[in-house]
Amino acid sequence: MKKFFEELHGVLSYFGFLDIGMLKVCLASIGVLLGVYFFEFFDRFVVAVWVLFILSWLYIVVKVFGVYIHRD
Repeated sequence: MKKFFEELHGVLSYFGFLDIGMLKVCLASIGVLLGVYFFEFFDRFVVAVWVLFILSWLYIVVKVFGVYIHRD
């Protein structure tokens, strides 16, 4: 698993601003499509999806600011 992440990091190091933006657009569009097609399924789990979003967002914010603060 560690080797996989090292290879993934090597590939992602070649990504630029536009590449990351396109990745986000791709992920957002697939999320919207899944939401449209599985609306009734996710309607029962909307609270769990919100909790998952908030926890993942907090993780990303802490990770980014942690790297930014300890960058010295």
